[in-house]
Amino acid sequence: MKKKLVMVLMAVMVATAALGGCGQKGATTDSSVSAEEEKDVEIPAKELLKATDYKVEKYVKLNDYMNMTVELSKDYTVSDADIQSYIEYLMSMYPSYEVSDKKTVESGDVVNIDYVGKIDGEEFSGGSATGQHLKIGSGSFIDGFEDGLIGKNVGETVELNLTFPEDYSNNTDLAGKAVVFTVTINSIDTEKEMVYDDLTDEYVSENFGNKGISTVDDLKSQVSSVLENRNHSSKMTEIQSGVLQKLLDECEVTLPDGLLDQRITEYKERVNNAVEKSGKSFEDYMGMSEDDFNNQVSDYIEESLKQELILEAVVKDMNLSVSQKNFEEFVDSYVSSYNIADRDTFYKEYGGEDYIRLSYAENQALSKIMESVKTKVADNTDASDDADSSADAE
Repeated sequence: MKKKLVMVLMAVMVATAALGGCGQKGATTDSSVSAEEEKDVEIPAKELLKATDYKVEKYVKLNDYMNMTVELSKDYTVSDADIQSYIEYLMSMYPSYEVSDKKTVESGDVVNIDYVGKIDGEEFSGGSATGQHLKIGSGSFIDGFEDGLIGKNVGETVELNLTFPEDYSNNTDLAGKAVVFTVTINSIDTEKEMVYDDLTDEYVSENFGNKGISTVDDLKSQVSSVLENRNHSSKMTEIQSGVLQKLLDECEVTLPDGLLDQRITEYKERVNNAVEKSGKSFEDYMGMSEDDFNNQVSDYIEESLKQELILEAVVKDMNLSVSQKNFEEFVDSYVSSYNIADRDTFYKEYGGEDYIRLSYAENQALSKIMESVKTKVADNTDASDDADSSADAE
């Protein structure tokens, strides 16, 4: 069973895979030209489209795809209110502490501690801290750590002989190992919930100074950048979704004979194999009954196929070529990100180098359309910004 890389998402190049079979020529993992010879070669549309066994122009009538307007659900501009709201969220995670006059630790207390952890007499990475606040009973530390401080007094140093859990996921190298923590109780503190009016340079420096943020202005600037990046990503996702929907709505597409049935059959086979390997019932694994799945899968595969054919038609219409070097850089990035053994394994798993290269070209075509699209927010206020609407697919 061969899979097809349908589309590579913008910016992070996340591939969405769907099954492929009918409509795909025999997948190849070896090129007749060596990788070194291909490094700087531009692969033209005619060569890219040889990965299919149909002439896409017979099945797709394109719209005016370079002159589309997509409606956005909201204005993605970052406002002062957005910045304040995010800072308030951060402040909720960084309360202020005042030293109390309490001397003996009880469950529920917030203690300020210094500690050093050692395994076989040696300190280990992440096992020590100074000025750490810990709420006793929160379960933040491994079993025995917090309970071992109950009844102890401020100023006292305690030695805790503990063992990391066998299923310790924070650092699997420590799982099941014996550890000795030497803990000094500095104080028992009162926790004060912070609000925006409490924001000062001192507070920022104390809580975010280790990240290079020492003033209120620094924090606002950093938060603004975070929100702008997040909003840009969300905006690109909505633009991409809108573009694909517009293409489906406005282009005329028919599917090559047998292609839909073949894809549905192979998709069901893959799902059923996954269910069988899981040892679960179909409904538990899929979150729906098999009847509901069968009713939905045809529409899902049909829409996916139509998107593929439309983008293939755009590749041909644009006479788009792709850089072999850039394509290989994408493949290497994908292989690394998803822990795939090597390029050949990736090619074999997803239908062959030629077919993946065509999918990469489809993504480049989608990127060019997104660069040209105009946008408006739902209330028809013009939100077009060619710079913001562009996305680098490489």
